[in-house]
Amino acid sequence: MKFLKSFLQFFFFIFVANFIFVANAVAQGGYAGAFLRMGIAARSEAMGRAYVAVVEGNESAFYNAASVAMLQRRELNLSFRPLTLDRNFAYIAIGLPIHPKADSAGRALNGGLSVSWIHAGVNNIDARDFDGEKYATLSNAENAFSLSFALQPHPRATIGLSVRVVMNRLNGVTQDESNLSSNTTGFDFGALIEPMDGVRLGAAARNVNLKYSWNTQEVYERGTTNFDRFPRAFRAGIAISRPWSWLTLAADYERRVATTRNKNRFIDATWHVGAIANLRDFVQLRLGLNDGQPTFGGGYAFGLLGRKSELHYAFVTHPESLDSDHVFGWAFVF
Repeated sequence: MKFLKSFLQFFFFIFVANFIFVANAVAQGGYAGAFLRMGIAARSEAMGRAYVAVVEGNESAFYNAASVAMLQRRELNLSFRPLTLDRNFAYIAIGLPIHPKADSAGRALNGGLSVSWIHAGVNNIDARDFDGEKYATLSNAENAFSLSFALQPHPRATIGLSVRVVMNRLNGVTQDESNLSSNTTGFDFGALIEPMDGVRLGAAARNVNLKYSWNTQEVYERGTTNFDRFPRAFRAGIAISRPWSWLTLAADYERRVATTRNKNRFIDATWHVGAIANLRDFVQLRLGLNDGQPTFGGGYAFGLLGRKSELHYAFVTHPESLDSDHVFGWAFVF
């Protein structure tokens, strides 16, 4: 009961604080890379995406590349989110900690590596002419492939880099019903610091240099080349797991900036807060607020093929009465 009381008190605090301090977000419609702003996996979604200073699973690398140097286990992570309107979203990643043997002076430069794939798509899009008659069925798919690498130059500090390749493909939209596609490469930078035991500070810059280049000469009679830049995201946060090691509290602040006509334009600022409680080493409970929207979920660990597996779930709400999301995840430790 003491645990439950503390957990509920914290959730009430972050719920009230979020509405006091968070500013109203500006709509992000029209900006490229929306699928990278949906969140990715069950663990981070259940914690309201307060993950820049949290090291738990491969999805940590998405929010902060420096986290992979602090991974303690090799893990395969799968996540799926069923969506309405013929949309789909999936995530797969593998994380490998690199812990070399210490030299004669007792020093070792730890590191980590994570590879991930994010897929988002929509099918069964009706293409209609000016008379409203259907003449084709279209689809769209976006994929992001990321390679994250981090080093731990100091026992209490890590730095990391992610290289991300994003591909966007529109099927059957040109005059000869072929595909229109665009690819781009960008970078994430991150850092983690542990000023004291049980306290971790994180900061990250994401989506640097990402932009789509579209050549529409095959689509329109007077087509041209257009550029759609991804908003850059700058995030800072804290994760605290003291005085109780079984309870971790986290809070993030994110600011997004877009570049238009060589000028930076502020889009929005968001708050993310969350908590995770570990019970008896095989059950986890999570609560969070994703910019004011409640989230919650849990995890269950069990043995499979002589290895540890974990099932994770997150329930994610959205503003303006949009349908809520159910996010399912599986982690296999090897």
